[in-house]
Amino acid sequence: MRVNPEQLVTFSVVAQLGSVSRAAQALNLSQPAVSGQLRALQDQIGRPLYVRRGRGVTLTEDGERLLPHAQAIARTLHEVGEQITDLRRRPLTTLRVGFSFALTGLASAAARRALDLGLHLQADTRPAADLAQGVRDGTLAAALLVTSPQRTLPDLDLHRVGEDQLRLAVAPDHPLARQGYVAPHALRGETLLWPARGSGVRVQTERILQGVVPAQGLEVGSLWAALEGVRRGDGVAVLPASFMARDVQDGHVRSLGLEAPSVTVLHVLVTPPAALLPSATGRLIGLFAALR
Repeated sequence: MRVNPEQLVTFSVVAQLGSVSRAAQALNLSQPAVSGQLRALQDQIGRPLYVRRGRGVTLTEDGERLLPHAQAIARTLHEVGEQITDLRRRPLTTLRVGFSFALTGLASAAARRALDLGLHLQADTRPAADLAQGVRDGTLAAALLVTSPQRTLPDLDLHRVGEDQLRLAVAPDHPLARQGYVAPHALRGETLLWPARGSGVRVQTERILQGVVPAQGLEVGSLWAALEGVRRGDGVAVLPASFMARDVQDGHVRSLGLEAPSVTVLHVLVTPPAALLPSATGRLIGLFAALR
């Protein structure tokens, strides 16, 4: 049975005040409206909940049994209303947060969840080196970037919030496309599409392919450009698995494992040192960890 919570609230107020007229004043409703809600509740339950005595109202035994539940609903709705009012009155703290190109897909989800924490996020996408510098000079409150496990930034704090695996992206008709895994030396003679120098994906890819020099290498600048190049058949690229997941699912590219000792990249939230960390920025750490 689905009971109207407004009717339960009205019933609890009438029971508390012992009068339909006083309840109508307290609820800012007309007496006919209050009486109508009481009748509707009683009709739905199918048993008498109250009797009128003069100008007052007395609960029946069934009404007394229902009352604690109605009061609990009334308290809950009152508390929810106060919380909503508090959220509306609470001023939002605006934070500019940088996102690496590989993680821009998280920006909208982060912005939505940040509102629950009283934060208004402004997303800013830059190359990885510029993201770190933005945190240093204060133009960014924090930055979410992809980095190799070995990377450190002595003057900043790195908070690990996730990780990913690097895989080889090839066109569906590429000769390697049917293989599950490939060794780095299999890329000799391939055209490798490189993201920007200094990016976490680029640094870790260079470690994986150390000693393997493709016949041609194209500097395409961003992960998006590398992925588009793979789709067009311009070459192959080493990319984070999550970054190309949609294209793999849609059949635009094939994703192959790399036979290498370390293909992991980390997702880290870069912030100023803890001693300089504003409380609002501190709330971001848990937020981004929850997104992963």
